[in-house]
Amino acid sequence: MLKQTMTGPVKIIRSGRSIGDYVPYQVHAFLLEDVLIDTSCAWVRSELLTALEGERVRKIINTHHHEDHIGNNRAVQDKFNAEIYAHRDALPFLNNPQALELLPYQLAVWAYPEPSQGLPLGEQISAGEYRFDVIHAPGHCDAHVCFYEPQQRWLFSGDIFCGRGFKYLRADEDYNLIVDSLLKLARLKVDTIFCSLLGPVPNGQEALMAKVDFMQRLRDQVLELNHRGLSPTEIRIKVLGEEESMTQMTDGHYSKQNTVNSILGILK
Repeated sequence: MLKQTMTGPVKIIRSGRSIGDYVPYQVHAFLLEDVLIDTSCAWVRSELLTALEGERVRKIINTHHHEDHIGNNRAVQDKFNAEIYAHRDALPFLNNPQALELLPYQLAVWAYPEPSQGLPLGEQISAGEYRFDVIHAPGHCDAHVCFYEPQQRWLFSGDIFCGRGFKYLRADEDYNLIVDSLLKLARLKVDTIFCSLLGPVPNGQEALMAKVDFMQRLRDQVLELNHRGLSPTEIRIKVLGEEESMTQMTDGHYSKQNTVNSILGILK
């Protein structure tokens, strides 16, 4: 599945693997001038290349190296002779995607990307007349960056925002680092967030502040209950409830317990 819309000069490319009529997870890529921000997952390769017919892609910039963001780096690079840029710590995964060690659900929904060759991002990168500040925003992974256009007040946030609430954490994510990154981003003047999960989000600065407030209050609840002597499992049940289908489908890779454990500094 792939659908295209426009928000001002930004082309929004929403895609995901179709399993019959069901699309279990959707991800967004964004095209601005001659720059493609992320390339979705390998399952939509032919659809993405068709969607880019008539465009001129000179650069691909990756927010991070996960398989749903670099899945078509190689195909787009080959088609347009485009250069790829990512955080320096993401480059080894672009070159050797097998190092991602995907779990069964990740293989089913996204699949392994083909290897691609990238260059390290600097502090800024251009997209035609637009200029992005490159902002390191770890937590979802260490090599995660966001792209901020200060004149337009656009924030391309990768997977660091993903909505105002919070329940599930990946086993390899760091809750407190996510909060720190969101606090840094919330200090920016942001009108529109271009979120990899949700697409365009209006009132961006307010949305970021709401997310920070939610996560800080959740952290305070967890720490207070821990101080009162509740176990991590008891805390999870009290503040987030029982585990749901997300945990079962990902064999625990995403879970509410991961959220509580990360807040408490319990390492897996």
